[in-house]
Amino acid sequence: MVDYHRHRSFPRRGRDNTVFEGNARAMPALAPITIAGLAAKTGIDVESIRTYERMGLIEKPRRGPGGYLLYRSQDVEILTFIRRATSLGFSLPAIRDLLGLAQPRSGACCSTVYDIAVRQLAEIRTRIEELGRMEKALNELAASCPREGAANDCSILNALIQPA
Repeated sequence: MVDYHRHRSFPRRGRDNTVFEGNARAMPALAPITIAGLAAKTGIDVESIRTYERMGLIEKPRRGPGGYLLYRSQDVEILTFIRRATSLGFSLPAIRDLLGLAQPRSGACCSTVYDIAVRQLAEIRTRIEELGRMEKALNELAASCPREGAANDCSILNALIQPA
């Protein structure tokens, strides 16, 4: 399995959980986060976070005092990446690929990421064309409706009943 958790923009951490930027030490890492805190910080619901965890997009959390599951501050960045990618329509397998490509050790080049983005753009354009055809057909159905009389005589319902 690919280690998605070593993304180049995600800070490196020392043994004392100190964040490294390049070769310099920066501020200490944030305290571990509960799933509710992670959901609040990322805008992703708890069930989706659990789904991403089961899929291996984020690491399984460790148990803290009192049995609470504690996530890493790095998971905020990974989940933000996932949220932004899903808002652009990327599928979870494509997001998995993008997270893998983001690793410095992947050896991938920007053109590989570009190819995934262009493929996503083509899928969006296909959906837009499909939506345009659906809009036209539904507009014609709505325009043909007399908007009066019994529902079982409605031209929209009758058109939907007819075989294609």
